[in-house]
Amino acid sequence: MKTLESFRQFFSEQLSKELSVAEAARKGTIFRAILVWIGAIPVTILAIWASSSFMGKEYLVPLIILNVLVFFFLAYMLYREVLSSRKFYNLFKGRVIEGIVRYVDERLHYIPHRYVSASTFVKSRLFGKPVHKYEGDDYCFMKLDNGTFLEFSEVHAFTQVKAEGKARYEPIFEGLFAHVQFVELRAGDLYILPKGLSDADLYQPGRVQAYPSGDATFDEHFVIYASSQGTVRRYLTPELIRTLNEFRQRHVERLLYLAGHGHNLYLGLTAPSHLFEPDVWRSLADVKSLEAFFLDLSELMELLRAAADLSGEPTKPEAQPA
Repeated sequence: MKTLESFRQFFSEQLSKELSVAEAARKGTIFRAILVWIGAIPVTILAIWASSSFMGKEYLVPLIILNVLVFFFLAYMLYREVLSSRKFYNLFKGRVIEGIVRYVDERLHYIPHRYVSASTFVKSRLFGKPVHKYEGDDYCFMKLDNGTFLEFSEVHAFTQVKAEGKARYEPIFEGLFAHVQFVELRAGDLYILPKGLSDADLYQPGRVQAYPSGDATFDEHFVIYASSQGTVRRYLTPELIRTLNEFRQRHVERLLYLAGHGHNLYLGLTAPSHLFEPDVWRSLADVKSLEAFFLDLSELMELLRAAADLSGEPTKPEAQPA
């Protein structure tokens, strides 16, 4: 795992150049938005003068009100259109965020506007509530030489609830969600879930039961459901226990979910907000926000490496019970 110090050096030597281009685009976007407002003022005055000259001075007050409303509405729409320009957004995503992604692991590919599919999220069987609204972005993936496929993205999944005749959306999961697909088969089903969830929060697949990990710290914060004790041993290695415990110590407020089903492994990490969204009003010179992006990705990859072999080297097929 690359350290924060090495990332700061990478930022100083390479990423800062890309950031300066995106920062110039950000400032240019704000400048154009201000020009729209400044330009709207003389246009509005001219429209009031022309209207009053044509219709007469007795209509001056209502014409002033009407023209001010119309032209400031149009100015506001143009202002919003300027601020929503994709140039700044694409520069930040395509150069800065992709640079961080490739720095974390050069095998990763990055697509800003895609995300892990809703069907993949549901197939994890980590969440018991139905998904009625689903969105995300910042999709990363890689295909290893041995056929293993890894994908992850930011995901926001919601379920619809009704109360007093009104429908609203409640979050099921918001954060980073990863999926690993193996060539080899891992027999059995396993779930590692945060301790303290209610029954309504859990998916109840049947034919699984709770098992202890044998590690007191781990069992204090996580609960394991599996189809057999052998499945627990197959998935829950000492390295994975250590990595999950260390993540929990660093991020007490974040929930972690993990599931394994046959050829597939799923991992979810909750996050307090949107992770990679640039703000046109906020300077990109603040490296702290980029450090947070780097740490989130690095820790996710560290967890995935502890849960699965991401070396890309061929593995012997697991012997299946008779």
